[in-house]
Amino acid sequence: MNDSKYSCLIIEDDPAFVEILKIVIKKVSEVELLGTSDNTLDAAKRIDLDKPDILLLDINISGLEGPEVLELADHKPKTIVISSHPEEVMENYEVDYVAFIQKPLKNSEQLVNAIHKCINLM
Repeated sequence: MNDSKYSCLIIEDDPAFVEILKIVIKKVSEVELLGTSDNTLDAAKRIDLDKPDILLLDINISGLEGPEVLELADHKPKTIVISSHPEEVMENYEVDYVAFIQKPLKNSEQLVNAIHKCINLM
């Protein structure tokens, strides 16, 4: 098993869903959580400051739209897009993302697999 740790940042404004994401991330031993942000203006700064390997990004969040955060940040982490509106993601945004997770999370394996997919791309 690889002992390398990959860093992860959660950008999500629903506190209950943040807790669910934290629980799932703990299932992936190679990943450590750097922190969370509940607004996109703070998130853009955090991405450049913390330089996470993996970003869990809610599209609909207070402040800027999720994709605008990626445009503002110089650092470009592997991104997993999270939204309860998949049609909105596909139609309205040009986001370079590794995986899409639809809310509510039906099972943790979907997110665990998406995180492993990010790790495999690094």
